[in-house]
Amino acid sequence: MDQNSHNNINTFSKSIEFVIFLLFLLGPLTGNIINVLYRVLSTDFSVTPDYILIAIPAFMFPFAITQLFSGAISDIKGRIPVLILGLILFLVAMITAALSFNLEMYIIANVIGGVGFGFINPVLIALMTDITPGSNLPKKMGYLSASANLGVGLGPLIASQMILIGWQSIYVLFILITSFCLLYFFLTKRPLQKITREGGIRTFVSQLSEEWRRFPVILMILSALLISHTYIAINIWTSKTLTQAYVVNETLIGIVLGLAGIGAAITGVLTGNTIKKRGAKTPLLLGSLILLSSLVILLITGDITIQDRFIFLSFGWILTGLSGGILFTSITYYSQVLSPERRGALAGSLTASYFIGIALVPTTLTPFSNAYGIIGVYTAIMIISIIFIIITMLLYVFARSIITDKKTAHN
Repeated sequence: MDQNSHNNINTFSKSIEFVIFLLFLLGPLTGNIINVLYRVLSTDFSVTPDYILIAIPAFMFPFAITQLFSGAISDIKGRIPVLILGLILFLVAMITAALSFNLEMYIIANVIGGVGFGFINPVLIALMTDITPGSNLPKKMGYLSASANLGVGLGPLIASQMILIGWQSIYVLFILITSFCLLYFFLTKRPLQKITREGGIRTFVSQLSEEWRRFPVILMILSALLISHTYIAINIWTSKTLTQAYVVNETLIGIVLGLAGIGAAITGVLTGNTIKKRGAKTPLLLGSLILLSSLVILLITGDITIQDRFIFLSFGWILTGLSGGILFTSITYYSQVLSPERRGALAGSLTASYFIGIALVPTTLTPFSNAYGIIGVYTAIMIISIIFIIITMLLYVFARSIITDKKTAHN
């Protein structure tokens, strides 16, 4: 290979990495702006903030279900065609959201957006793995997790400022980003992975069913489902409680979520490097310890609607974000090493389970909120966190021999 060809490949890899990171940030950026839009949307649509919560499952259920299949489809048909389809649907959704004049239209936009980004999210993970040497994979998974967690924090922060212009301006920004990425992939002709020529429904079903029967994969899927009921659930319920009580304004909530997201991005990058050097055990233990510590602080805070307790609450809330950056990165890493030849299918299974969990958060935790308030919600999350930690430790134990065998075979 001559020097010019080598330089062209490097330039291509850098440019596509930028687009992957941008899109991986856009998904959570879109999904988490709702945390500061309860009040303004309820006013514009003439409904109570509780009705605005419908937007979360409206986006998350289609998003999650689509991901069950999109990653496996990209293993068979190629990454770029699947990404283009997803981006077109997502662009339509963002335009619809920006033009929404009632809750029904806004919900339809979220449903279409969920389906669209369901064709994008797991494919980005597999695409990054396609262009990454195996030794650098943990680090790149750390960067991906950092992008996602940055989006979780920046979404509410950006939205809290842009609603001063008008909440529709947020969706105009998303339209511009989506259009840029769509144009990039239309112009990208380079094949990025070997496409299975015998692709069809039989191959598709066979890939999924074979992976879902493996015990480590089952543990990975359960881990993803449960982690959504930890730091993401805390974000949703804490934001909703503070907004409804009119304790603090959206700007302060956005700032705290922004700090938590930045912290999660930093810990995500550090976790990727740690996994590369020392394996996943240390991050899993550290992330679990930080998660439990944050929940203890939130429980000690008590009634979070008392304004004087907001600073103490914020400390626990930010710690929650740090734990999410560590734990989500660790689980994402497993989706790409348990079965490298089916990384799209596993990425789809992981992200589908994760977002199904997020979609269920408003429903599963409502009884605890109705009976005991936010303390009941935090207590339930503490119990779920303990179960999550047990399952991730089992995942580490059962996956260790698989990863070792694959490394030995590769060498």
